[in-house]
Amino acid sequence: MEKIECTIADVLMDIHDNQCLFFKTDTMEIVNPFDYLKEYLPKNPTEEDYEKLPTKESLNIYPLPSYRFIDHKNIMSEFTHGIFDNEIRKELFNILRNHNYMDKFYDCLKKHNLYDECSDYAADYYNFVFRIWCEENNIKIG
Repeated sequence: MEKIECTIADVLMDIHDNQCLFFKTDTMEIVNPFDYLKEYLPKNPTEEDYEKLPTKESLNIYPLPSYRFIDHKNIMSEFTHGIFDNEIRKELFNILRNHNYMDKFYDCLKKHNLYDECSDYAADYYNFVFRIWCEENNIKIG
């Protein structure tokens, strides 16, 4: 399996509604905790086997900030306010009025060659969200 390199800001920027990603603090990886827990289960687990499983915390695995915690719409609106082209700005604000706006917003940015600019603009915000999340979960990194 090929390893994909990205920043925590890249990961948080792409967290959608009803999606939960997990972070393994000792290896600094985005992981599926169930893959780790499978190692502790026999082939045909019983209820007792499940009760003996280590906690996610003991495995250093924590759910990353949720979609609602992140507030993508706020940072997207801020970025959109700074766009000088009135037509593009209007198009982006119209997208932000929808409930499922994220993919459409990013597609529109890509169409107008603004995705990288938005990503750079938002990186500080997403890194700040990550720092707050670490503080709230008593996670020490680096």
